[in-house]
Amino acid sequence: NIQKESTLHLVLRLRGGAKIKKAMKGGSKVSGGKKGKKLIESDQERQLRLEIERMKEEEAMRDKEEMRKRMLNERRAQEEKYSRINRLKILNQWRKLMRLVKVEDLRKEIEIISQNHEREVDRKDAIIQMLDRDLEDSEEQYQMALRSHLLVVDRLIDLHNAKIRGIEFEFERDLQELVEEFGSEAREILARHAKHKKEMLDIMALMEAEFNEQEGEARQQFDSDREEIKGKNSEEYNVLRFTLEGLIEELERHFDSAHANYMATTEQRTQDFKHLTIKDQQSAKTIEMQMRKLQRLQDSLAHWKTKLASNQRECDERNRALREEKDAISRHFQELKSRMNKFRESEGRRLQELVINAQSSLKALQAKLEKAERILRLAELARKLETEREKVLPFYQSSVEEEEKAAADAADLRKSLQTSAVDLQTSATGKDGHVVEEWDYLNHFFKRYNKVLLDEQAIERERDRLRRENTDLRSILKQYLDGISVNEDVINAPNPLLVVNHKTNIVMPNAHRMAPVSTVIEGSHVHMIGGGLQGHQGASI
Repeated sequence: NIQKESTLHLVLRLRGGAKIKKAMKGGSKVSGGKKGKKLIESDQERQLRLEIERMKEEEAMRDKEEMRKRMLNERRAQEEKYSRINRLKILNQWRKLMRLVKVEDLRKEIEIISQNHEREVDRKDAIIQMLDRDLEDSEEQYQMALRSHLLVVDRLIDLHNAKIRGIEFEFERDLQELVEEFGSEAREILARHAKHKKEMLDIMALMEAEFNEQEGEARQQFDSDREEIKGKNSEEYNVLRFTLEGLIEELERHFDSAHANYMATTEQRTQDFKHLTIKDQQSAKTIEMQMRKLQRLQDSLAHWKTKLASNQRECDERNRALREEKDAISRHFQELKSRMNKFRESEGRRLQELVINAQSSLKALQAKLEKAERILRLAELARKLETEREKVLPFYQSSVEEEEKAAADAADLRKSLQTSAVDLQTSATGKDGHVVEEWDYLNHFFKRYNKVLLDEQAIERERDRLRRENTDLRSILKQYLDGISVNEDVINAPNPLLVVNHKTNIVMPNAHRMAPVSTVIEGSHVHMIGGGLQGHQGASI
């Protein structure tokens, strides 16, 4: 009811409801109006009534439509519920049938797999027993090889110690010779140095005596020159004094006359004159002091010039003699220094060569020792991995080697008949007494190396076979688990047991497709090619 009233109010507001409501409110008050006005009011009421009825019909139709939709939704939900229940029942029955069929197939496959597993276990047990016997034999051979290795190592250590002692003895002997030679040369150099030092002291004493004698003569000459210069200076001073006194008297006369004229003109200038007179007296005293100082400086300058000239002559002679002596001593010193440097460099080079040779010898011996130890360690490690057949027959024989061996035996026989019976042995010999070439050792090594490569290829193929077998077992196990369980992956993946609308999701293979062509290579040819390539690679290494 509330919804209907709100709808009616909304329609009235949209179609001028405010005016109609106002007319309805005023309709009860107007009772004695005109007839035309009553007809208009009845038409409006009729239109309002028709509008209300139409809206009620629309609301009833809308309610029926909503009820019909609710009924359809309820029926659809009920049908979906029934379909889910029926689908679960169908899947449950279908799963039971699938499990029965799948269990039978898996039982047969498990029986086959268990038989294969038992055979594989028996084979592995036999291999383990054979490896146990090989391990015992290898342990015995290892103990024998270890004892022989320890004996060889002891002999090598004794030989190395003897060699080191010999080298140390030679080094001590050379060092003693160097020390003695150095001591004798040092004593000779010290004696020469003492002799030259004594000569230099004698020369210095003679030079000092000569210098003292020349100094006395120069001093006497200096005193006589000084007295002579002093007399000349006194005479010149007296002449200069008489001249200056005459000039001063003349200046005083001029000054007195000027003073009288000046005193006659003005008193102020008289006072200034007195002041200037006092200042002139002070200036005269200053001039006299400067003249005396200048005279002393001139006397000193003349004295030092004379002394400088005499000293210059003496010093030139002394410097010339000292320069000649210095040049002689410097030449002698340079010669001695060059000889000492050459001797020091030669001895340093000899000592450096000795140290370098000793270090290189030690490094070479250490490298050979490390190489021998590394070879022995590698041999011990390789011996642990040898099979029983390799221990009995380490090197396989080939027809080509037999022919080459027969030809080499014939050539050795002819050579032995031509040469003398007694020869010095300069190369190694094999078990048969024949000379073994150097390349034969490398050939034996590559024989064993190529055999190891072939064994590695065989093991790799066995590993691939076991990997494929493991993959097959995993796929069978996955098929079994997919058969006993139903999930989204099983439904989406191709499954021959899942049939929908008489159709499966398995893509059938093309029966008329041509089988792929596989190339077959003979095993001996592969063995020869692989051995040749590995041998060439080892030779290049």
